Amino acid sequence: MTDPKRAIKRILKEWGHNIFLQKLLDEKSMKYSEKMIRYTVRCMYPGSQSFSTLMKELPSGLAVNSEVVYYFQDMANPKTGDRIYDDLPNGTEIYNIDFTAPIRGRGGKVVYWIAGATRENTK
Repeated sequence: MTDPKRAIKRILKEWGHNIFLQKLLDEKSMKYSEKMIRYTVRCMYPGSQSFSTLMKELPSGLAVNSEVVYYFQDMANPKTGDRIYDDLPNGTEIYNIDFTAPIRGRGGKVVYWIAGATRENTK
């Protein structure tokens, strides 16, 4: 039997890239941690970017309408409001996490995290 956590780890190692995650410490004052944590993630770009945040659960799974969807290993525990610093060929992009959802396996244990994010308006 395949271990789902091990499979996710292998997929991220082979197909992922590194980002830095900055945790939101206080939502009212929008204070962020000075420490950033590096994670290897896989990201996908959904077709529509017209709405910044939308997540709904369908019988076939989660439907997401964010600019980017990131997949994290089980220990990452990203939260809404955290920032992602993603080094792309055209420079570093900063994304704000719109939503997170743990994807659970047997016994309710988190296998991996999914996080939808929207580019931060820096202008």
